[in-house]
Amino acid sequence: MDLRPDMSVGDRLKVARRRAALTQEQLAEQSGVNVDTIRKLEQNQRQSARVSTANALATALGIDTTALLFGVADEETVREDPGIARIRRALAPAYDFAPAVDRVEEDTAPDVPALRHGVEDAWASYHAGDFAALGNLVPDLIAEARVAAREHTNGTAAEANGVLAKALQLGAHTMVQSRHEDLGLLGLDRAQAAAQRSDNPLMAAMLANSVAWIFLRTGRLADSEHVATATADGIEPSFRSSRPAHVAVYGGLLLSGLTAAARHERYDDARELLKVARAAAERIGDDSTDRWTTVFGPTSVAMQAVSLEAAAGEWGNVLTLAERVPLSGKTPVSWKVRFLLDVAHARAETYRDADAVETLRTIRRLAPGWMRRHGLAVAIVRELLGRPVRPRGITGFADFLGIAH
Repeated sequence: MDLRPDMSVGDRLKVARRRAALTQEQLAEQSGVNVDTIRKLEQNQRQSARVSTANALATALGIDTTALLFGVADEETVREDPGIARIRRALAPAYDFAPAVDRVEEDTAPDVPALRHGVEDAWASYHAGDFAALGNLVPDLIAEARVAAREHTNGTAAEANGVLAKALQLGAHTMVQSRHEDLGLLGLDRAQAAAQRSDNPLMAAMLANSVAWIFLRTGRLADSEHVATATADGIEPSFRSSRPAHVAVYGGLLLSGLTAAARHERYDDARELLKVARAAAERIGDDSTDRWTTVFGPTSVAMQAVSLEAAAGEWGNVLTLAERVPLSGKTPVSWKVRFLLDVAHARAETYRDADAVETLRTIRRLAPGWMRRHGLAVAIVRELLGRPVRPRGITGFADFLGIAH
């Protein structure tokens, strides 16, 4: 079934509906989505769909939500990326499935503090959107961390397993950004095993947050919210005495939970979780810069509040809240890009097209690698391309993102 990324959501919907031998009316009945919405999408009168709508349509059609929203990449192209192939082999090495044999080990096991520093730097590359570098860095880091976890003993072994868990988590995140969600879950499953052998009681919760994120991306909204909120309940800190790192991991899980609730159109529940997350951020008092725990703090909470209003289609609220969000702080570039895409989306939806294009320019300057990986960027550009009078500069973004025009 041809569901290419360069097609519109409506064109992919039409292909999938016809493949399922359903009329628009039948799809509306099976999905619970208004037939007028389906018709407007297929006629490209609407250039984007809410995740909850896309999830209902995809479930009725028997396809992944991400395939409907963002398309399916050419598998031949994916195989040609040597970095992705190397990470895949690192997450699932052949010797895990072959009979045990004696391995030739290095004379000296890798130094764990140095290895941890390397994994931290690689996470910084991830948040900056440098995916070309990750294809070279991550496989070697995973391999070295495996050796360290196997060769070190006593307290050092626990620390080495914590490094291995974070390296595997990074590999999982990188695979997900290349649309390999199943491999991402495999990597996280192996990371959880390493986390159980680590000396960090928060490691399992951090990995659960990544699982919730993958479930969110694949349209498993209820599962995403459950994993995030149940894990948060299990590590609920004392705001008076718990360490900031503990509060940050807890707060990050709340942000994931509220995102899933908002995408499921349960906005009141999402806002209740936001209140608790805001209190946790106030307890920390500053944005977290610890690349070993999670992204959390007042700025990330403010950005997530904007995202919640965008999910609800409250574009005026998005633009009002966005004015109070600083972009010069410690929050990683990956978060800034997602926030700015919500702003660009709100400006496009309120027909402030020139402002939307200017925001897209900011995103492209900030992190072109991330811009290419966000389906929302594609949806915004397609919407602006469909204007009776196209805003100046939008065709350049279409070329940059590979959108036919």
